[in-house]
Amino acid sequence: MKRFFYILIALAFVFSSCEKQPKPNNGGNNNNNQQQGQQGGQTQPDDPDANWTYIYAGNFAYDYMNSYYLWKKEIKAQLEDWAENVNVDPIAKVKAIRYKDPKDKTKDIDRWTMVTDDYKSFMGDVTGVATTYGYGFDFFQESSGKYYALVLYTYEGSPARAAGLKRGDKIVKIDNEPISAFNYMKFYDSSSCTLELESGETVQMTAIEMVENPVHIYTVLDNGEKKIGYLHYTSFTAESCASLIEACKYFKEEGVKELVLDLRYNGGGAVVAEELLISMLAPQDAVAAGEIFEKEIYNDEMTAELISEYGEDYNVSRFQTQHDFKFDGKQYTFNTADANIGLEKIYAIVTGGSASASEAILCCLKPFYQDNLVLIGQRTYGKYTAGYIFGSDDYFKDIKKYYSTRPNDKNYKEAMEFAEGGLKYASNWGLYVMFARFADRNGKTLCMPDGMPVDYRAVDKPEEGIVLGDPEESMLKATLKRANFTMESSSSSVQGAPERIVSPKKAGFARPEKPGMVKTVTSLPERPRGPWRLHPSNDQYNQAE
Repeated sequence: MKRFFYILIALAFVFSSCEKQPKPNNGGNNNNNQQQGQQGGQTQPDDPDANWTYIYAGNFAYDYMNSYYLWKKEIKAQLEDWAENVNVDPIAKVKAIRYKDPKDKTKDIDRWTMVTDDYKSFMGDVTGVATTYGYGFDFFQESSGKYYALVLYTYEGSPARAAGLKRGDKIVKIDNEPISAFNYMKFYDSSSCTLELESGETVQMTAIEMVENPVHIYTVLDNGEKKIGYLHYTSFTAESCASLIEACKYFKEEGVKELVLDLRYNGGGAVVAEELLISMLAPQDAVAAGEIFEKEIYNDEMTAELISEYGEDYNVSRFQTQHDFKFDGKQYTFNTADANIGLEKIYAIVTGGSASASEAILCCLKPFYQDNLVLIGQRTYGKYTAGYIFGSDDYFKDIKKYYSTRPNDKNYKEAMEFAEGGLKYASNWGLYVMFARFADRNGKTLCMPDGMPVDYRAVDKPEEGIVLGDPEESMLKATLKRANFTMESSSSSVQGAPERIVSPKKAGFARPEKPGMVKTVTSLPERPRGPWRLHPSNDQYNQAE
């Protein structure tokens, strides 16, 4: 059960028209297009000193932060300040006010809440549908100071795979320039590129819109004595659910009782995919009984409202086999009743790149498996919160929809113009807001604050050039050793590993922020909010009474 799909709608009407709304100051410097007209003594956006994109996007972001933010009480003063000065960059503002360490204000406790001005691209990271080259890579630095990118894997049907890129390929130039701190972002945001490998080979690629299937590899390793399943999963996306069911049914048909779950590059994603996968990995009897596997902790105001509405069982998730959900406007229906593998032991391969939903699923499985859930690799990242991604387009449309059926409401005209202005100036913004901390059935969050420790250490070595899933690949080899499983490698999968392997130093490039653990709502609630005050009057701010 994930009641929050419906809880959001119930909470929406807690907010009345008496609530104080964010208001701009007179300090912006962008001269945006003007809206014409006047109503109720309040001017429309025609102030050349006001950045109307910031104002509308700021209203949107403030509204949700002030409603759902997990650490709302801790940043109360900063939210009040924002309400008095919304004419600022919402991206920078949210980054500045998200919860800090009380003892060290330079250290973020919340490293994840963020605003984006490209909602569509941001959502691609959790749906699995994106304009992409279709490969994973990491940056490293040689002792000489030179940088390079190392290919970790490629997706089926991707430009990267069509170009012949493979795990272990060392990229030294992009668009005829050596990789540097000034051009590495081309790997993320370019629509076409030319790559030069260390071998001198040149690769040209054009990004395409595609579904990156994060069920990258699933196979059964059989040494004649026993079988072990291997699943390499790169992201919890809604589009991967069908492939997860296919993989787990295959493991079940093959009689697999032990599974290697490789999450080394999995930074999280959609909670719906986590819930679906855990229903196939958990013990069959626990799933059949619909036992609790996860609890969520909210801010004080939300907790009080939810308890009032749903009682003491307000924050629990139970195993289920029927999964019906709507994600980013698309309806999904899956059933996992015949896909539970019947596992007795799970070996999880993890690194600092394993975060959020990856940590949540392991945290929630631990009480059911205890010592039979074994973590191998390096300590996980430490992302212990769940977030919603809200879109500004939906926000303004919902306001318009609500008031369009209430033409006699005293705020009708103002609200409709506010909604129209928002759709004009800020229609593709998004807010990823942390609303809850996840915990296991006993209330423990094993990855808080600095990640989950491993039972046995192993190091990822993509520079070896051995494909994932090969028993000789470094981390899988270490895992199979702990499972007392020996098997000859497939020589065809070894991709020309160099004679001498030197573990490289990772480059400290700042990565583009991506969502981690994401929950969704079936539909955004109607929001009877207002009035909105966009303009100062007589050097004083208007304030809703």
